[in-house]
Amino acid sequence: MTTQIPRSTPGIMWLLVGMLLIFAAQPTLAASDTNLSASQLLTAELTREQRKDLLARLSDEDVRGIVWQLIEAQSQPALPPDPALEEFITLIDQFRRNLATEIRQIPVIAEVPDIIAHAMVPPGKTRSFLFLVPVYLFGFFLVAWAAQRVFSSATQRVLKTLATSGGNSFPEKLARRTLLLGYECLRPIIFTLVSFMIFLILYQGHEPNRVFMIQLLAGLISTWFVVLLLRFLFSPRYPGSRLVPLGDDDAQLVASRLSFVTGLTVVIYFFQGYLAAISQNELLIRTFALASGTGLVVLSMVIIWLIRRPVTALLLSGQTPGLIRKILAPAWPVIATLIVLLLLATGLFATLGLGRIPSGAGFRTMLLLFVLPFVLGAIGPLVREWGHRTEDGTVPDQSTSGLRDAVVRVARLAALTLAVVMLGGIWNIDLAAMTASTLGSRISATTLQIVATLAVAYVLWMVISRMIDSNSSEESDDEEHAEAGGDAGGMGLSRVATLLPLFRSFLLVTIVTISVMVILSGLGVNIGPLIAAASVIGLAIGFGAQTLVADIISGVFYLIDDAFRKGEYIDVGGSTGTVEQISVRSMQLRHHNGPVHTIPYSRISTLTNFSRDWVIMKFELRIPFEEDVEKVRKLIKKVGQELLEDEEHGPQFLDALKSQGVNRMDDSAFVVRCKFSAKPGNQWALRRVAYAKIQEAFARAGIKFAPKRVVVEAITPDLAAAGAAVSTMSATEAAPDDRG
Repeated sequence: MTTQIPRSTPGIMWLLVGMLLIFAAQPTLAASDTNLSASQLLTAELTREQRKDLLARLSDEDVRGIVWQLIEAQSQPALPPDPALEEFITLIDQFRRNLATEIRQIPVIAEVPDIIAHAMVPPGKTRSFLFLVPVYLFGFFLVAWAAQRVFSSATQRVLKTLATSGGNSFPEKLARRTLLLGYECLRPIIFTLVSFMIFLILYQGHEPNRVFMIQLLAGLISTWFVVLLLRFLFSPRYPGSRLVPLGDDDAQLVASRLSFVTGLTVVIYFFQGYLAAISQNELLIRTFALASGTGLVVLSMVIIWLIRRPVTALLLSGQTPGLIRKILAPAWPVIATLIVLLLLATGLFATLGLGRIPSGAGFRTMLLLFVLPFVLGAIGPLVREWGHRTEDGTVPDQSTSGLRDAVVRVARLAALTLAVVMLGGIWNIDLAAMTASTLGSRISATTLQIVATLAVAYVLWMVISRMIDSNSSEESDDEEHAEAGGDAGGMGLSRVATLLPLFRSFLLVTIVTISVMVILSGLGVNIGPLIAAASVIGLAIGFGAQTLVADIISGVFYLIDDAFRKGEYIDVGGSTGTVEQISVRSMQLRHHNGPVHTIPYSRISTLTNFSRDWVIMKFELRIPFEEDVEKVRKLIKKVGQELLEDEEHGPQFLDALKSQGVNRMDDSAFVVRCKFSAKPGNQWALRRVAYAKIQEAFARAGIKFAPKRVVVEAITPDLAAAGAAVSTMSATEAAPDDRG
């Protein structure tokens, strides 16, 4: 009998082979599992049972290896943990856990209306009492609104008097607007007092409702005061008392947008206080505060970008903007957005990471940051225009007053310092407590070094800049530049005034470089390689840019030799003009017709200066042959003496106008030369005056200028015939008479 193998036998055979291979591989897998290190065995992720199971499967050799790893780990010196890093990691972990908790609690905010409704219903009343609350509030506010309107109508004449009093200078506008603000603040005060008095009359003794009314009135009057403060700054209704240089539309736009966001902030702030008074759920209160604060931050960023155009114009108004204002004006929306985001991040980290935050810190910080720029901007015109007023009510320019400018800088620095102190008080920043921790000590030490470096650099630059500006302003009083189409060749600035701009740029670069190096060193950056790299780069630039180095060195020697100064009229290889700009490697000449020549110092081979010390002007007059030359000389001398005695032109002469006699003769006249010496740049105007005075003197003396004449003799046929006839008649008359 033959046994038949089923068709499925090959599959079963392959299955058996696979199982044998798996069982054969078990020792290898076990061996690989037992190849463990001490750190893998002692990790906190394994439970006690898992460690016990691993030890049961380890061989003696594996155990000796693990023990030897532990011995080596004990023999090596362990690196001390970084306290600052551990503290930072702890704060980050706490922040992450609390943030996850707050996100899960966001749906709890939906319970706020029920909490308020439960607190407002007095004992023994049903929830239908809530429908009477809007009626009561409407009645309170209607009576209070009528009371303040009666006050406004009765004192309308006072308002008109305050709005039209005073002058147009900034201090007078500020005083007038302050009086208007005081008058306008009486209306919300009357409104609040009347509303609260009516409430007390109808009050039934339920404490949550009294707290609600107090918080509601406090929010309303605070919002009203904020709106009045914004109107005080922008004055959309009183253009004559407006403190900022904005148009009516821009002032209304900025005031309305800022009133909305600040008013909403005030309302949320007092509502949060009311919620804290009626509820004991701290988690709910904190979640509501974080959610509403985040919403206000988003709204604030939207408002910032809505008012960016008028605020940019406001930052560029006033005196000629400097470099800082030119940079900040177009970039202020980005900077303000970053500040708001930083404020949000700080509030979130302080609340969730540190577990504590001062009440209302965010609102007071935003209010401080909003008011501070206006305070800094008002200090300048208030100090510069105080006590200065002309007859027509306009204020003269006081930008060159050194003492007032110094007072402005000191006052602004004091205001910034006070703002920093107030900001620290708002956020309960205790420097002593901060420096007690390792992380705080490092941050505070680094911050203190950076702030001190920036303060010293700023003060040093202000002192240097003020000294340079003082000397430059003294020079600019006597500076006389040639205007387009005017006379060229005037005297330039002094040598000091010419070198001061270059010296100022050099000091600015030096101060900035040293400050950056000190700040980088304070941050822990090794500045040695940076200095070495800068030296190598400077050497490479020196070899690769030999023409640039030649320009710089040539310019240094020209300035040392005092070959030219700013404002002088010079000739450089055929290019003439007034020195308008001096840089490190080149100078710019403004031709009297307008073109500008830029000439590198190394290209100068010959330089002629027409503006040093004095200039001699010579011109010629044509006198007929029949005139008395001595009489002409005396008349010109007399004109020269009259010009010396002239109040306007006399001080510009160095030597009087005089005649040098007959210089030469031509076919039709004597050519008399005249000359005088004057200050450079005045000779052309003085020559025109001399021409006019000489013409008047010659006219009085009956002397005429000789025109240029050419005598031409021509013989025509008619003239030849007439001449022949005359000759014949003359000969006939001269012949002897033969008759007789």
